[in-house]
Amino acid sequence: MADDRFSVRVHVSAMDNASVVGTSLEAWLGDVEIERSAYASHAGPTMLTLSADLRRKGDLRKAWSGLDQGALVTLLEELPTRLDEEGAVHFRIDLDGLVAGRVALAPPGAPRSAKVRCKVAVYPGQTAEGRLRAMIEAALN
Repeated sequence: MADDRFSVRVHVSAMDNASVVGTSLEAWLGDVEIERSAYASHAGPTMLTLSADLRRKGDLRKAWSGLDQGALVTLLEELPTRLDEEGAVHFRIDLDGLVAGRVALAPPGAPRSAKVRCKVAVYPGQTAEGRLRAMIEAALN
């Protein structure tokens, strides 16, 4: 079975300061490797994607604990509707808030956000929803 995985991906445009966004991700996620990949956008300027894949238990705890309390409560309430068919939860973090040091959920339709996907390993007698709920509740305490 697969390990637990918390993935964050941010698309940085030519108008954004990539180093500020990268520093903000590091402030939230801690000492993790942030990959940078550049590509040409359909409009012409070069775009950059910053991404981090967390797999260690301590890194996942730090990521969940870094979310503000309102985000955690909302995720707990909406968890069943945010799960995909593979048992992963999806949500977006407000990019402007992240740069300001506040890790909150992005409002629906927000043009500037960091995409997050958390997939957990499920063993006999467990459900993905139950494991994710336990992680979020631990971050709330």
